[in-house]
Amino acid sequence: MSQTVITTAFEQWKARQAESGEPVLLDEFIFANVPGLDPNAPIDRSEGIPPAAQVVHRQPVNRKGVVNDNAVVHSAVLGADVGDFTFNWIGLVNKTSGTLAMIVHAPEQQKLKTKDGQQGNVLTRSFLMEYSGAQQETGISTPAETWQIDFTARMAGMDERQRLENTDIYGPGAFFGDGWLVGKSGSQYYVTRGAGYVGGLRAQLDENQNITVGVKPVKVWLDVCWSGALTSVWGVQSVVTVADDLTGYEQNGVKHYVFPLASIDSAGVITDLRPKGSLSDQQANSDFVRKDKNLADLNDKAKSRESLSVYSKQEADTADKKSLDAAQQANENASNRVAKNGDTMTGPLTSTYVDALRLRQAKRSFIFRFDGSNFYLLKTKENDPDGSWDDARPITVNANSGEVSLGPTRVNGDLRVGDKGAWMASDGNIWGTRWNANGQWLWDAISQNIQSVLNTANDAWNKANDAQVNRVTAGWVDGSYLPRGQNENTIGTFVMAWSNTGNVDFNNVVSGGNLFPSTADGSHVGWSLPGSWRCCGAMRTTNDAHRVSLWQRVA
Repeated sequence: MSQTVITTAFEQWKARQAESGEPVLLDEFIFANVPGLDPNAPIDRSEGIPPAAQVVHRQPVNRKGVVNDNAVVHSAVLGADVGDFTFNWIGLVNKTSGTLAMIVHAPEQQKLKTKDGQQGNVLTRSFLMEYSGAQQETGISTPAETWQIDFTARMAGMDERQRLENTDIYGPGAFFGDGWLVGKSGSQYYVTRGAGYVGGLRAQLDENQNITVGVKPVKVWLDVCWSGALTSVWGVQSVVTVADDLTGYEQNGVKHYVFPLASIDSAGVITDLRPKGSLSDQQANSDFVRKDKNLADLNDKAKSRESLSVYSKQEADTADKKSLDAAQQANENASNRVAKNGDTMTGPLTSTYVDALRLRQAKRSFIFRFDGSNFYLLKTKENDPDGSWDDARPITVNANSGEVSLGPTRVNGDLRVGDKGAWMASDGNIWGTRWNANGQWLWDAISQNIQSVLNTANDAWNKANDAQVNRVTAGWVDGSYLPRGQNENTIGTFVMAWSNTGNVDFNNVVSGGNLFPSTADGSHVGWSLPGSWRCCGAMRTTNDAHRVSLWQRVA
């Protein structure tokens, strides 16, 4: 957006001219390109002429005209022999005194000169100056000439009015005969010559035009716009575009209107989408029967004949038979359908949908899903009965192996396993034939074996050490007893080792990676132990000898 002001320097100079009785003469335009100029910002009325390095052109005032007693116009015409330069600042001055009278800040504009066979542009720039007594003080008596007025807006308004009036008649799209009809010859698609309206603009195709159709399905669109140069004849430009979707748009200030001519399905079959004739014709085609069509233009011929009472006997018999067949078919379909409120099926129900069945309640649903590899019983989140399933997997069945995986499971009652009669009671005891061929509870079998060990006291040592036998046996059962092993890889093995950790107390467990087999004075090997080890003494960091202790592997 441009900004314009009359300067304070002009007001002061004009006052001096009035005192001396001299006319107010403004006779030169100055064009400049000012870096960083914001055309939307207000202009400081004390602003002066830009530095000479920024001035790109000076032009004498070519025409002056009076609008009324208080308004005059000064104009300059920059012909095609002037240029090339870019400007965003225009000033009107008194050349003799150098007084800057008016300023315009505008977006950057180009002035091009005709050269090398390329037509330049012609620009007219005018200043309308309004102040009390302007006509008398400037001495301008010639009326403002018509060339000083920009008719662009007026002509654009006339064009838009005509387009809207055409839209009232033809709607967003209207075509005549085969104009712009999409056809096909062999594998070549084409658009047929003729006329049509899109967005109120009349588009004429003088010769058939071949089009390229790639991936299908797709649509064929007619894209039109109204364009031309300032001094040229304007006309409708039209382009045929093949695309899935297209909407009206604006490009470089020019509005484009689009309409689908046809759709082409994946098999290459063309469906004509062109409305025929004006809006009244299009409505008439729907509202009235054409006598030259013999009812061939109607969508529902049977209904139309019935309304007109023009059934022939053959047609009536045919219609009756079709009605009877349809009624019979409807009855058969009704009897073979499953009722929504409950029914009994006498045949299998097959579904190819992955999530074949959803059991829905108010707060949650369960879903039966088979993806070809696994069958799942899934559930949705609470308060989302129509949503997808949550992270839980209550039941999963592998389709290849038949293996069943269960999520968190609770069995209310006995759990039977396999075909050998094994089962687990609700108190955790297990019945099986692994420890007794005739079947026995596991707890009873363990108790009998322990008692058998305790009763084995046939010599003096065993009799003297019944308590020790009892402790070892009980320790074996509860896992607290660790037998002496043979090497560092055996649970229960003892070793003297040096530790690289901090202080370790009796019964603390340390990773074998921190322990190195050693002598009593701290001399140790370079490799560490595997597993985890319990300290059987104590270890301190005072010196290497204090870092040595006895360890037993526990894991």
